[in-house]
Amino acid sequence: MRKNLFTVLVVFMCLSLLGIIIVQTFWIQTNLNNRDRQFSLSVNNALASVSEQIKERELRDYIAATQKLMDSIGSPKESQLTEVFQYIDRTTEENKTLLVSSGIIEDTYEIFPNLYDPTSSDSTPILDYRSIKATTVLEEDVEGTINRMSSAERIQRIERLSSMDKAKYESIFMDIAANKSIEKRVSTFELELLLGQELLLRDIDASFEFRVFEGNRMSGLGTDLFLQNINNTTYKTPLFVDINGDSSYELRLIFPDKSAFLRSSVLNSIALSVFFTLILIGVFTVTLLQAFKQKKISEIKSDFINNMTHEFKTPIATIQLALDALATPVIAKKPDKVTQYLGLIRDESRRMNTQVENVLQISRLDRKELELTTSEIDPHRPIKTAIEHVRLLIDQNEGTLRMSFDPMQVKLNMSESHMTNVWVNLLENAIKYSKDRVEIDVTTSISEDAFVVQIEDQGIGMSNSVRKRVFDRFYREESGNIHNVKGHGLGLSYVKRIVELHNGTISVSSQLKKGSAFTVRFPLKHAL
Repeated sequence: MRKNLFTVLVVFMCLSLLGIIIVQTFWIQTNLNNRDRQFSLSVNNALASVSEQIKERELRDYIAATQKLMDSIGSPKESQLTEVFQYIDRTTEENKTLLVSSGIIEDTYEIFPNLYDPTSSDSTPILDYRSIKATTVLEEDVEGTINRMSSAERIQRIERLSSMDKAKYESIFMDIAANKSIEKRVSTFELELLLGQELLLRDIDASFEFRVFEGNRMSGLGTDLFLQNINNTTYKTPLFVDINGDSSYELRLIFPDKSAFLRSSVLNSIALSVFFTLILIGVFTVTLLQAFKQKKISEIKSDFINNMTHEFKTPIATIQLALDALATPVIAKKPDKVTQYLGLIRDESRRMNTQVENVLQISRLDRKELELTTSEIDPHRPIKTAIEHVRLLIDQNEGTLRMSFDPMQVKLNMSESHMTNVWVNLLENAIKYSKDRVEIDVTTSISEDAFVVQIEDQGIGMSNSVRKRVFDRFYREESGNIHNVKGHGLGLSYVKRIVELHNGTISVSSQLKKGSAFTVRFPLKHAL
């Protein structure tokens, strides 16, 4: 994939993820706002219902008491009353309770229409109507009667009345009740009970505080903690509204934990949204990391192919030149030259075969197809063999290799050929990454539980970032886009894998411009 296209895809993926997160955040906020509006609507409906219930309860109390008092007096004496309307009144000067009876009396004078029109057949007499009003002083007051009546008795008496009768009484009793203090018309307990019931009916199970106000004056009705939460959102409704829609009292309601209640009401949807958003972020992150990894692997493989091409190109070119030389009659007549060129061809062929074998070994290690043929050997033996393999390279670079082997004898179960390759790779790395002069120290030590080998050079060293990745396959330190030392980046990966197959561990310590030290440790008790 082209670099520019890859960058564009990553940018669009990031923007898409950011857009999804913003949409989710907006959705959650919108959900909370909708829930807040629904909450406010439900609370206002609950307050309106409480106000209406209190007003109806007060009216029922007055009507029930009035009915009881009227029952104790009996029916009007005048049989000619066509309609009687009775209600309780109370004098302000004498402080007496009065039963006011108002009706219409029907009078007949035995005068018929045919008196004026002989031809008329209508026999209905002409009637005369006049209104009357009577007042009776009651021994008991309405409030006292209300307090002494049970709930069942009130309901029974109210059920006698028609809707028309109730409407007649309402305007009268509203004027009477308006003269009483709010504390005598309703109680804190009744308000709290009705508010709790109405809120629960609307699925609002949140703590609340309330207070009744007369204008801006706070009455004695309400909860004590209302003032401590006065800064919260306040919901209001008028109490005891008169026929003109006016009211002197206002019930105010506050929810101290409103925000927590609203969040809890949408907690499940928020949790699911956050959960799936986190999953999406995780998947996106893994995908992005994998994309970068694949991109890096692609670049590494390209470098590997370039390096392998270089590694093969040189010996192939050398072999081609040697073959061309052997084809000339002059060289063909010189046996020593023929032998020299044949040896060169053999060495270069062996070199290419080694490179191919390294790649194949790594492939077999990945597929776990590599079988180690092991035997109990002196672990120093493959080290000495490897030193002999690289001795010529050290001499060509006029370098120094110092050996310090532990004199103690120990036997380890090892694959001698693979362990030889391990030490050759480490020694060749020390040579390739040395400075002008090659200086290598090979040290072994034997303790009670391990056989330890350290190969230390005085070369260019490694940075921390390089040191952490030095055993990764295909990885090679770069300076810009140009490799300082040619190779295919498989040697140390192979070394680490072979060491691990022998139950060993390998580590490296290094400082830039001061050199590196590779330490290989094989446990004595768990050796193969």
